[in-house]
Amino acid sequence: MTKTDPASPGPAGTPGPAALQPAFRSTRAITVFVLVAAAGLAADLLSKHFVFASFLDDPALAGRARDVQSQYATILTPRQMLHMLELSRPVVDGVHFTLSTNPGVVFGLAMPRWAVAMATVVTMLLVGFFFASSDRRAWAVHLAMALILAGALGNLYDRLFASVRIPGMAAIGYEVRDFIDCSRLTTFSSIRKESLYPWIFNVADVWLVIGVGLLVVHWIIEGRRHAQAAKKQAK
Repeated sequence: MTKTDPASPGPAGTPGPAALQPAFRSTRAITVFVLVAAAGLAADLLSKHFVFASFLDDPALAGRARDVQSQYATILTPRQMLHMLELSRPVVDGVHFTLSTNPGVVFGLAMPRWAVAMATVVTMLLVGFFFASSDRRAWAVHLAMALILAGALGNLYDRLFASVRIPGMAAIGYEVRDFIDCSRLTTFSSIRKESLYPWIFNVADVWLVIGVGLLVVHWIIEGRRHAQAAKKQAK
């Protein structure tokens, strides 16, 4: 009986079992995954900290808040005050940094904090599972999973620990900090001028969108490859 080389190609040139080494057995894959996730998380948390601090550390802000409050008969909540102050500055044409907080999930949809935390934890576990079981050479998958993990952790941190304080008011706690405002980027329809994206978001949201987008592109490409391989084998 001839001993088979586990690394040799299988039928029709397909890789042998040894070629399909899972990512959790690859030090290089794990290192890249952890570094990308850590860098993405740091970029999100640091950007939130510095942008919010640049607005809220203004000595004149307390006076502005009093002026706004004087225009209303009822006491504004801290979140209402943040909205009424309209703390915003232009960054590039059509894009502003505008302070906002979100107690819910995407697009401001309401959801209990515990439910959001549970959903985030489940997402993180799924990301870890899919990374660990993926092929060690699937770099697009690893990058996508790392970005999704960074985005999930960044927003989970806010829901557990974030505090936004307007001078003279109670803190806005446990809400996601958003500041990237592209609502001034517009498109002209046949009827009216419309905002391309009216929601305010953060760096964590960017990572989540890029990560999911990479996965979709990867799955489309892999699906086409498998379809072409199946056609060749059928001939």
